[in-house]
Amino acid sequence: MEFKERSDKKILDDIKSAGQTFLGLRMEDLLLRINELDDTDIKKQLIQEYYEHQIGTHDDKFDGTRTRVNSAIRIIAANKVLFALNVITNSNFRVPPDAVLKASETIAKIERGEIKLPILS
Repeated sequence: MEFKERSDKKILDDIKSAGQTFLGLRMEDLLLRINELDDTDIKKQLIQEYYEHQIGTHDDKFDGTRTRVNSAIRIIAANKVLFALNVITNSNFRVPPDAVLKASETIAKIERGEIKLPILS
């Protein structure tokens, strides 16, 4: 994956587009499947999987899930995963507790080295 610089303001827009619930619940999985995100066909299958098995979100159309995944990819490519997860853990009451907990667990796994952030070129 190639590094693509984005300002914190744009990352906050990406967080909004993806949804804090989606990011909290799915960021770990996206990081573990990072290699799939560079292949267009495999990425489309991943988006289809997320669309068919929605957790904590409800997209009426496939395009909604695609927007969520592409926003998450922009966060990852900007090397702002921890920033985004911290926004979620410090968010207000509208983010479900399970998404906040999962975001906190993902941060801890990254800090312990159990989940590696991608090396961006």
